[in-house]
Amino acid sequence: FFLLRTAALLFPARAERGALAWIAAAFAIGVTGAAGQATLGSTMNEWLSAAPLMAALWLVVRALIDGNNPYPRAFAGAAFLVGCAVGLKLTYAIFGVAFIAALASWGPWPARARRVAEAAGFALAGFALFGGYWAWVMWREFGNPAFPYYNHVFHSPWWEQAAFFDRSWGPRDLLQWLFFPIYFSHRSTLVSEVGFRDYRLAAVMVLGILVTLKFLIGRPRIDPAWRFLVVFSAVSYLAWLRLFGIYRYLVPLELLSGPLIVGCVLYLLRGRAARYIALAILTGLLLGTTRPMSWGRIPFGNAYFEVKAPELPPNALVILGHSHPMAYVIPFFRRDARFVSPSSNFLAPGQGNRLAKRIEEVIRTHDGPIFLVEYRIREARDEATLRHFGLAFEATPCQGIRSTMSDHFMQLCRLRRSGDS
Repeated sequence: FFLLRTAALLFPARAERGALAWIAAAFAIGVTGAAGQATLGSTMNEWLSAAPLMAALWLVVRALIDGNNPYPRAFAGAAFLVGCAVGLKLTYAIFGVAFIAALASWGPWPARARRVAEAAGFALAGFALFGGYWAWVMWREFGNPAFPYYNHVFHSPWWEQAAFFDRSWGPRDLLQWLFFPIYFSHRSTLVSEVGFRDYRLAAVMVLGILVTLKFLIGRPRIDPAWRFLVVFSAVSYLAWLRLFGIYRYLVPLELLSGPLIVGCVLYLLRGRAARYIALAILTGLLLGTTRPMSWGRIPFGNAYFEVKAPELPPNALVILGHSHPMAYVIPFFRRDARFVSPSSNFLAPGQGNRLAKRIEEVIRTHDGPIFLVEYRIREARDEATLRHFGLAFEATPCQGIRSTMSDHFMQLCRLRRSGDS
């Protein structure tokens, strides 16, 4: 909705014939991206944060285009919405940084500083609304409001004294750092664990280079709304490139790719016929060549998770296996069961942090029955974890855990101490 509203502001129908076509192209390109299609209606929550962020961008663009000085209220409201987006999903902090940078991209320096300070305050208020309580819980329990992230800054004893970032994705060499969208458009494994194809950001980069060259030759005045969007998009991309390199985090830039591509074409070409032809070809190619990501979908049911868990005996301890997402089944077991995860994407048996030591203590001192929830195909990491704690599988068969995610995706296996017969 806010993408469409923003496009209507950038390409006003009253100002130019053909503007409705520009709006339609911008909207069609923006809403059909590979990451946007794949994450819509998913538990990854990209769209949940994209909504207030796009509303924030629309507020600023409208204020800059109207030019009747509604700036303070518009900027304050937009900053608050950006903070809400970050509070809903912390990875959106890259867009928070980009928003502040874009607000600082014009005007006298005192005005820029005041604008940034005010926006930062309202963004912090928005973050507090949706992320403040969780940050407080993390601080109370672990001494790190972003636990386990940035633990090299907060030094929580509950985890390693290190930054927690997955750098499996992103550019591998200098050329990729310089022209990364062109590379990952057809080598999706650089930015995703599942395959996809999307040339939107590559088109933005190529057209952006051409626009820059033309701008350097002519040096025309830059419309404030476009300056804001360009700086926001550039800083967002650079922050993403440095911190994440995970493509699905770029849903807002996919949305903005539509107006950016149309705006570049209109800037580069002056004839109406040439614009129509170029945009028709570009829109058709981008939509036709897009292959969305897919992590799989399940049919609609009565609940998000419909799980049939095996019955556990009283005083049971359940170890969650490595790597695969399993914690969602916990509420479907009996309430007095205890669950631990000693080997995961940020813990490993034998680590010296307090969390790993506490889990080790719980497992080694538990005097009741012990089970393992494992993936349906036994993993070497789970067997190594059990050896570390002196555990082994019982001879009894494992029981399948049925869910709408996948029948027998997981199974519950009874364990024994290695010294027990």
